[in-house]
Amino acid sequence: MSAEKYRDNVCAVIRGKSDDSVCVFHRKDFPPDSGWQFPQGGINPEKDLIDELKRELREEIGIDEVSVIAVSPNSYYYDFPPDIPRKHKGYRGQRQQWVLLELQSAEVRFTFEECAEFDEYQWVTAHEALRRIVPFKKKVYREALHDLNLI
Repeated sequence: MSAEKYRDNVCAVIRGKSDDSVCVFHRKDFPPDSGWQFPQGGINPEKDLIDELKRELREEIGIDEVSVIAVSPNSYYYDFPPDIPRKHKGYRGQRQQWVLLELQSAEVRFTFEECAEFDEYQWVTAHEALRRIVPFKKKVYREALHDLNLI
Protein backbone atom coordinates (compact mmCIF):
# COMPACT_ATOMS: atom_id res chain seq x y z
CA MET A 1 0.00 0.00 0.00
CA SER A 2 1.49 3.31 -1.08
CA ALA A 3 1.24 5.79 1.83
CA GLU A 4 1.90 8.84 -0.36
CA LYS A 5 -1.50 8.39 -2.03
CA TYR A 6 -3.31 8.70 1.27
CA ARG A 7 -4.02 11.91 3.18
CA ASP A 8 -2.73 11.93 6.78
CA ASN A 9 -5.65 12.15 9.17
CA VAL A 10 -6.50 11.80 12.87
CA CYS A 11 -9.76 10.45 14.28
CA ALA A 12 -10.97 11.25 17.83
CA VAL A 13 -13.07 8.89 19.92
CA ILE A 14 -14.49 10.72 22.94
CA ARG A 15 -15.38 8.25 25.70
CA GLY A 16 -17.93 8.85 28.42
CA LYS A 17 -16.51 9.30 31.92
CA SER A 18 -19.03 7.22 33.80
CA ASP A 19 -19.93 4.52 31.29
CA ASP A 20 -18.84 2.83 28.07
CA SER A 21 -20.49 5.34 25.76
CA VAL A 22 -18.76 7.21 22.94
CA CYS A 23 -19.82 10.46 21.34
CA VAL A 24 -20.83 10.41 17.67
CA PHE A 25 -21.44 13.53 15.65
CA HIS A 26 -23.89 14.13 12.82
CA ARG A 27 -22.69 15.78 9.62
CA LYS A 28 -25.04 18.65 8.88
CA ASP A 29 -25.20 17.89 5.15
CA PHE A 30 -26.74 14.42 5.71
CA PRO A 31 -30.28 13.25 6.55
CA PRO A 32 -30.91 12.71 10.30
CA ASP A 33 -30.64 8.92 10.08
CA SER A 34 -27.23 8.89 8.38
CA GLY A 35 -23.98 10.82 8.35
CA TRP A 36 -22.76 9.98 11.86
CA GLN A 37 -19.03 9.78 12.59
CA PHE A 38 -16.28 10.64 15.04
CA PRO A 39 -14.49 13.97 14.59
CA GLN A 40 -11.59 13.61 12.20
CA GLY A 41 -9.42 15.77 10.03
CA GLY A 42 -6.29 16.17 8.03
CA ILE A 43 -3.02 16.65 9.85
CA ASN A 44 0.54 17.64 9.12
CA PRO A 45 2.53 14.45 9.88
CA GLU A 46 5.58 16.54 10.79
CA LYS A 47 3.73 18.14 13.71
CA ASP A 48 2.77 16.60 17.05
CA LEU A 49 -0.23 14.26 16.67
CA ILE A 50 -2.00 15.46 19.83
CA ASP A 51 -1.51 19.15 18.94
CA GLU A 52 -2.98 18.45 15.50
CA LEU A 53 -5.85 16.48 17.09
CA LYS A 54 -6.70 19.35 19.44
CA ARG A 55 -6.66 21.82 16.52
CA GLU A 56 -9.12 19.60 14.66
CA LEU A 57 -11.36 19.31 17.73
CA ARG A 58 -11.43 23.09 18.15
CA GLU A 59 -12.36 23.51 14.49
CA GLU A 60 -14.99 20.79 14.37
CA ILE A 61 -16.69 20.71 17.79
CA GLY A 62 -15.42 23.77 19.63
CA ILE A 63 -13.42 22.00 22.38
CA ASP A 64 -9.88 20.86 23.01
CA GLU A 65 -9.97 20.23 26.78
CA VAL A 66 -9.41 16.49 26.61
CA SER A 67 -7.28 13.84 28.27
CA VAL A 68 -5.63 11.26 26.04
CA ILE A 69 -6.43 7.70 27.15
CA ALA A 70 -4.79 5.81 24.27
CA VAL A 71 -3.40 6.18 20.77
CA SER A 72 -4.13 3.38 18.33
CA PRO A 73 -1.21 1.02 17.77
CA ASN A 74 -1.81 1.03 14.00
CA SER A 75 -2.63 3.36 11.15
CA TYR A 76 -5.83 2.59 9.26
CA TYR A 77 -6.48 3.18 5.57
CA TYR A 78 -9.68 3.70 3.61
CA ASP A 79 -10.34 4.69 0.02
CA PHE A 80 -12.79 7.38 -1.02
CA PRO A 81 -15.71 5.80 -2.93
CA PRO A 82 -15.74 6.76 -6.62
CA ASP A 83 -19.35 8.00 -6.43
CA ILE A 84 -18.70 10.56 -3.66
CA PRO A 85 -17.36 13.98 -4.68
CA ARG A 86 -13.84 14.45 -3.32
CA LYS A 87 -12.85 17.40 -1.18
CA HIS A 88 -9.23 16.27 -1.25
CA LYS A 89 -8.08 16.06 -4.87
CA GLY A 90 -4.98 13.99 -5.52
CA TYR A 91 -5.63 11.50 -2.72
CA ARG A 92 -7.18 8.08 -3.15
CA GLY A 93 -8.18 7.97 0.52
CA GLN A 94 -7.03 8.63 4.05
CA ARG A 95 -4.50 7.14 6.45
CA GLN A 96 -5.80 7.58 9.99
CA GLN A 97 -4.32 7.46 13.44
CA TRP A 98 -7.00 7.08 16.13
CA VAL A 99 -6.95 8.62 19.61
CA LEU A 100 -9.22 7.67 22.53
CA LEU A 101 -10.06 10.68 24.72
CA GLU A 102 -12.06 11.80 27.73
CA LEU A 103 -13.39 15.29 28.24
CA GLN A 104 -11.64 17.09 31.09
CA SER A 105 -14.82 18.93 32.02
CA ALA A 106 -17.96 17.15 33.20
CA GLU A 107 -20.01 19.74 31.31
CA VAL A 108 -20.46 18.98 27.62
CA ARG A 109 -19.99 22.20 25.69
CA PHE A 110 -19.70 21.23 22.05
CA THR A 111 -20.27 24.25 19.85
CA PHE A 112 -21.05 24.14 16.18
CA GLU A 113 -20.18 27.25 14.20
CA GLU A 114 -22.05 28.06 10.98
CA CYS A 115 -19.10 26.70 9.00
CA ALA A 116 -18.83 23.56 11.16
CA GLU A 117 -19.34 20.12 9.65
CA PHE A 118 -21.60 18.89 12.48
CA ASP A 119 -24.98 19.93 13.84
CA GLU A 120 -25.72 17.35 16.55
CA TYR A 121 -24.11 14.78 18.83
CA GLN A 122 -25.25 11.71 20.75
CA TRP A 123 -23.70 9.40 23.33
CA VAL A 124 -24.05 5.79 22.15
CA THR A 125 -22.36 2.43 22.60
CA ALA A 126 -19.33 1.69 20.42
CA HIS A 127 -21.39 -0.99 18.66
CA GLU A 128 -24.11 1.57 17.88
CA ALA A 129 -21.48 4.01 16.57
CA LEU A 130 -20.19 1.28 14.27
CA ARG A 131 -23.72 0.55 13.04
CA ARG A 132 -24.26 4.23 12.09
CA ILE A 133 -21.03 4.75 10.14
CA VAL A 134 -21.11 5.01 6.35
CA PRO A 135 -20.29 1.67 4.70
CA PHE A 136 -16.92 2.67 3.24
CA LYS A 137 -15.54 3.48 6.72
CA LYS A 138 -16.95 0.48 8.63
CA LYS A 139 -13.88 -1.75 8.27
CA VAL A 140 -11.57 0.97 9.63
CA TYR A 141 -13.97 1.79 12.47
CA ARG A 142 -14.27 -1.89 13.41
CA GLU A 143 -10.48 -2.38 13.44
CA ALA A 144 -9.73 0.83 15.34
CA LEU A 145 -12.50 0.37 17.92
CA HIS A 146 -11.25 -3.17 18.49
CA ASP A 147 -7.62 -2.02 18.83
CA LEU A 148 -8.72 0.63 21.36
CA ASN A 149 -10.58 -2.10 23.35
CA LEU A 150 -13.99 -0.51 22.79
CA ILE A 151 -15.59 -3.51 21.02
